[in-house]
Amino acid sequence: MTFISLTLLLTMIMPVQADQLSDQEELLRDLLSQLNQQQAKLNQAASTEKSIMGQVKNIESEAQKAEKEIKRLEDNIEYLEKNIDVTEKQMKFQQQELQKQSDLLSERLVMIYEQGERSYLEILLGADDLKDFIVRYDMLKTIISQDRDLIYSISAKKKELDNRLADLEVQKKELEVSQANKAVQQAALAAQLKDKKSVLNSVQEDKEQYARAIAELEQASAEAEALIRRLQGKSNGSRIGTGTYTWPTPGYGNITSPYGMRFHPILKARKLHTGIDIGAPMGAKIIAADGGTVIYSGWLGAYGNAIIIDHGAGMSTLYGHESQLLVREGDTVAKGQIIGRVGSTGWSTGAHLHFEIRRNGTPVNPSAYL
Repeated sequence: MTFISLTLLLTMIMPVQADQLSDQEELLRDLLSQLNQQQAKLNQAASTEKSIMGQVKNIESEAQKAEKEIKRLEDNIEYLEKNIDVTEKQMKFQQQELQKQSDLLSERLVMIYEQGERSYLEILLGADDLKDFIVRYDMLKTIISQDRDLIYSISAKKKELDNRLADLEVQKKELEVSQANKAVQQAALAAQLKDKKSVLNSVQEDKEQYARAIAELEQASAEAEALIRRLQGKSNGSRIGTGTYTWPTPGYGNITSPYGMRFHPILKARKLHTGIDIGAPMGAKIIAADGGTVIYSGWLGAYGNAIIIDHGAGMSTLYGHESQLLVREGDTVAKGQIIGRVGSTGWSTGAHLHFEIRRNGTPVNPSAYL
């Protein structure tokens, strides 16, 4: 955007005289301030976007790690569950074997109790000779020793399996706790990711809005520059209107936003409001505040559908955000004549008329003239 276009943006469609330079410079400073604010916000939004995207990437990376860790824990738990199942089956088998041996031992003990040592003595005394006696003795001793060792072995195996099962259960419980903690961490990361993406979407929307605002200002500048070049010299400065002004929206007198500095609802920044906003329903009639010549009727950037009337002697009025334009450039209009309908075109947040009065191209407070 050039300094010439900045100077001409939003100025009245009148030839710029030498004695108007100070007024134009003031408008230029205001416009430059607006553009600088928008550019600064755009830069800040881009920086914030980059930062948040980095945070989102980190959170997504952590979430992926947590997901992999949860999968690893699930695999370990599944492995332990299989081991526990195998160990329980082994314990059941060992328990059955122990029970069998215990039953056999019990039967022997009952027999020994009922017959005393006679059965063993009968076996020993039934030997044919000393050699047979020794063989029988060794055999009985071996049987008793084997029974005892078998019971001890089964008992030890059962105890070992009991301990192993207990260890597996502890490991499983620890893994389940770790899995639960990881699930909580994953849920927290998902919540963080959702929040960050929400903020990112908001920042990106702001960024797009600031970019659109800058583009609109640049477009309005180009349109105004071309319009001023086209209309320069057309006005001879003679009086066309009466010099007094009537209210432009009959029946609707509520000023929703006065002339002066304000927080702009679209640009999200403090700027000079160069006119007054009059609340009125969609389609309400708009009349010429004074007689004059229509020097512009059409789309005017942020003003939307707009009409500019030259009243002569350096005075002009602007009517913005219209839904319908009822006069054309070059038309001569009388004071009080219907020229358009209220709308919400351009930079607007609802149906209303934006009304300006300009003296020698410089906006003045309309309330002082109405």
